[in-house]
Amino acid sequence: MFDSLPAVLGVVALLGSLAAAGLALYLSVAFLRPQRAARSAEPDVKPRPGPTSESTQDSLPSRSGNGPRRAQAVTAHSLFVIFPEPTSETQADVVAWLRKVEARYDSVFEVFNVAGEQPANPIKVANAFPPGTLPDLLLSQGSNGFELRGLSLLVKPPLRRSRNQQMHVFLALARELEALGGEVLDADRQPATEQTYERILG
Repeated sequence: MFDSLPAVLGVVALLGSLAAAGLALYLSVAFLRPQRAARSAEPDVKPRPGPTSESTQDSLPSRSGNGPRRAQAVTAHSLFVIFPEPTSETQADVVAWLRKVEARYDSVFEVFNVAGEQPANPIKVANAFPPGTLPDLLLSQGSNGFELRGLSLLVKPPLRRSRNQQMHVFLALARELEALGGEVLDADRQPATEQTYERILG
């Protein structure tokens, strides 16, 4: 009997340690499960990176006008010169003016081009009534029976403000036509003002 007592005590001790380990495992699982559930319930919010200087520059208009992108960039400047009482003399004066500014007729688009200071970006002279094409007024044929009531002047703005020489030529042409008896209107068909010209010059 006494020989088997140590063995019995060893088995009891082993069972006790196993029970203690099982209890510890149970308590740890029971304690950690609510914490994991709480963590999974929290929204996974990751801080969003703020806008970089490059994206801000693209989305905002450049104050200097020299940025890579400009908000609501003007594709072309336009002025309209209307002759309230057109006569044959008025048309003859316009023809003489076209020769003086060395306008070249574009037979494809049926408009005149004035090279000005930047031949790569010519100023276009078109018909205002109705808007569109003009006959070659420098030739007698093709312009017979045509009544000139007004002209449209169009030019693309420069990419940089420092290169606005053509804008000065554009306004000078409008003033010369005004001196021939025309009324200069802006793109909204309102009388052009000094503010209109300042906006065109940038």
